[in-house]
Amino acid sequence: MWYDKDPQFSAVTLAQNGNVPYEVLKGERIELEPMAIAVWTKVPALEVAVRRFNILDRAKEKGAIEMAKEEDKRIFAAIEYAGTTATGHNTVVSSTAGLTKSALSDIYLGIEDWNAPVANVVMKPRQFRDIRNWGRNELDYVTQFELLRTGYVGDLWNSRVRTSYLIDAGKVYAIAEPQYSGVLSVRIDLQVWDAPHQQNIEYGWLFFEYIGIAIVIVQGVSVGNITGKVG
Repeated sequence: MWYDKDPQFSAVTLAQNGNVPYEVLKGERIELEPMAIAVWTKVPALEVAVRRFNILDRAKEKGAIEMAKEEDKRIFAAIEYAGTTATGHNTVVSSTAGLTKSALSDIYLGIEDWNAPVANVVMKPRQFRDIRNWGRNELDYVTQFELLRTGYVGDLWNSRVRTSYLIDAGKVYAIAEPQYSGVLSVRIDLQVWDAPHQQNIEYGWLFFEYIGIAIVIVQGVSVGNITGKVG
């Protein structure tokens, strides 16, 4: 899992008959440390007989959901570290009056100051409540139920607003496009293996994947700490 950072150099205006300055470019390479995420689920055969719904299908669906939740936790942890602890980043935005327009504008500015557009804003539903209080005309809401289930709730200031209960209360994350922020590298995609326990008369499945997560450009994320509420 290798990633090469974009080389940085600058041009200058030369005086008449001036010599062209040169820079020696050395690429910076980042190696991701992959991690395994796994869950093993079992369903007693008796449960299949007494349930009115297909518990086997639900167990497999639930296993995939739990894997996705664990992915999100790791991604949010990487964003939090890059936006609050990593060297060379902007100041964390704080607001004690809820998620106001001014506070969210400052969070956006943490990325836009580096000449990168904000692609996504992610927050807990409690913070999205503040945006609702701004008024109906501020946000271009998504109405398709399939999209709402993913946490995508609407568009604001040319970026997508998403909610997740896995984010800590009071946290708001603004994230640039992947080429300006980070990567989720998949070495082994989600696998589902049958793992029954015959001695206990149980169905079973093992879910696992092998992935790497990194914020390659820390300026591609911006963090806000929000307390209080609007209205």
